[in-house]
Amino acid sequence: MKHALDRRQLEAMLDRLNTTGCIVTAAYGRGRDGCYVSFITPASIDPARVIVLTSHENLTHDLVERSRMLALHPLVRGQEGWIELFGRRSGRDVDKFAGLAWHAGATGSPLLDDAAGYIEGRVLRSMNCGDHTARLVEPVAAELRSPEAAPLTMFELFARGLIQPAASLGDPWPAFAPTR
Repeated sequence: MKHALDRRQLEAMLDRLNTTGCIVTAAYGRGRDGCYVSFITPASIDPARVIVLTSHENLTHDLVERSRMLALHPLVRGQEGWIELFGRRSGRDVDKFAGLAWHAGATGSPLLDDAAGYIEGRVLRSMNCGDHTARLVEPVAAELRSPEAAPLTMFELFARGLIQPAASLGDPWPAFAPTR
């Protein structure tokens, strides 16, 4: 028997699969940009590979498409402001790097100096996934600058109301809710 897909149920399940929030940066020619992403996962240990998805709407997506390079910066507690800067503004309208310390990495992608760490990589393959493109990335440089920093997970961001879940079907993160 075939069942219709309940979109709200699907979105609630997908919310529970989200991971650490990250900033992806890229550059091509004179252009540079960064965007907030949560669709990221390690894909292989040996050889090391990461899968990173970017929205087709973002300038960062276009720059990665052209350069075939990117840098990934996991967010940590205290960097909540980067969600607003990189996640809710368009690089077509504002220079997201104005006022931030950064430098070009080995791939030419901007590396955020205040990030707890980064992975720079070369895109090996891309796959259109609907409104996002998945990229299989081969790391070429990485540094964990602040091993003691706590990752800012999507679960914490949802619980603190900094990011809204796609579906509101109960609180899947009660352990992360702030105590009163």
